[in-house]
Amino acid sequence: MLHISLWTSILAAATFGQTLSVQTAKSGTLTVNVPATSNPYLAGMPKRTKARMGDSAPQQSPVLVERTLAHGVAVTFSAVGATEHTPRCPPDCFGPNGVGFARHRDGSEHGISDVIAPMDSLLGVFLSDERPDKSKTPPGLDFRSARGDFSSLAPKLKQVFFIGNGRTASGALRRYLVPAKATKLYLGTMDGFEWNNNSGSFTVTVTIERDQVDTGMFAVDTNVSFASWACLPDRARCTPDRPVAEERAPGEFHVILPASSEWSISVPDSGGTATIHGAKGTVCFSSDNCAGPQGVGSEAGPGFLAQDKPAGALISKIVEGRMYLSVNHRSGAPFRDHEGYFEFDVSAAR
Repeated sequence: MLHISLWTSILAAATFGQTLSVQTAKSGTLTVNVPATSNPYLAGMPKRTKARMGDSAPQQSPVLVERTLAHGVAVTFSAVGATEHTPRCPPDCFGPNGVGFARHRDGSEHGISDVIAPMDSLLGVFLSDERPDKSKTPPGLDFRSARGDFSSLAPKLKQVFFIGNGRTASGALRRYLVPAKATKLYLGTMDGFEWNNNSGSFTVTVTIERDQVDTGMFAVDTNVSFASWACLPDRARCTPDRPVAEERAPGEFHVILPASSEWSISVPDSGGTATIHGAKGTVCFSSDNCAGPQGVGSEAGPGFLAQDKPAGALISKIVEGRMYLSVNHRSGAPFRDHEGYFEFDVSAAR
């Protein structure tokens, strides 16, 4: 394992010299949701790829940051939310910095490095256009000595790295240098094995610093539409492959919630007064059992996530200053088999 303490001081000197030689411009900011089920060892792998202990792509694939890394110098992150490596979140949840330390039980996988990092923490990995399993695996990183308190990091391609909440102990944003030939950035969570039974999610704002600004270099979507989302394989109806909450203005979020997600996304609501508006879309639990955001019938009854709300309705709950969102169905039901999505806006208290 490569210990950060061996090269942090050299990296800091190199980074300082680099930032003096170019004029960086912050561009390509995007807010994404990272479900706890995001397995970094499925990054860049095609659908139906299997990982150890039952995970597969795209169901447990990590989240691709849909911004180009062209002319990228460094990336900064700001993350909130909570996850847990079992189905118990909420209430048993941990923030982006995680808790304790863990190691991927089987070491490297699909050409992506091993890592020692806090359990349930937010992780990242840079890839090129080449499939990761087609080239040599880099050494893993051990974050125990740094304890998350480092100002910059230069991960290699395919080297899993700790992000946490994206800040040092003093509150400064941590910078991650973009490795040469990197074209993709994926976000996932830390677990030892079996991501498919994890719960909770992180909301992560990603900002890419570039050494030049070219208006044709990347597209910033000001209007999220379902047409830009991929569909899960073998689905009769198109279903987004993951939820997203895009902050379009302070406290104003545009949310896309797949029917296949159970409490998988949240937005801040410290005052408990957030409101949902403009909801549309259809979710289906079977070929003849579909519902809009208002659901079907009156009270769904015992066994449902919200037994006093209609089946299939868009529902929410407040946990520790965050509004969690879901489709109302039976608790523990196979949500991944559901189809469709809801799209809506949330005005959140800050």
